[in-house]
Amino acid sequence: MASGRAEQFMTNWTSDVFRDRCVAQIDSALSQSKPRSTSTDPVEKFLAQKSSKELEEFVFSQAKSREDYVSLIAEMLMMLRQHGGKPMVDAEVLAAAPPEVLEAAGIPSDFLNGQTHEDKPETE
Repeated sequence: MASGRAEQFMTNWTSDVFRDRCVAQIDSALSQSKPRSTSTDPVEKFLAQKSSKELEEFVFSQAKSREDYVSLIAEMLMMLRQHGGKPMVDAEVLAAAPPEVLEAAGIPSDFLNGQTHEDKPETE
């Protein structure tokens, strides 16, 4: 029956087998990047406050197809791996994002009010 599981993994992106594999990849990236829940970066804070399962469920809820799902998972993994411990996005990028996108990511719409580059803590 191993071939049945492999076929399910390759063809059905909504299967537990496929999704569990993605959860494992997110978990690995989270443990390597160690996002901080105390960060002033709302994306890093969001990633730090969620478990790998919760992050996968968030992506799954946004995806409309296998291609969407795989693309969103890959984007999350890349973000975690590239920005471990560093700010994940610039405040200017978030300020330009539509409110519905911020809301979907769990970022309060008033989060950036009054914040500028000067407001960010400097690294020592």
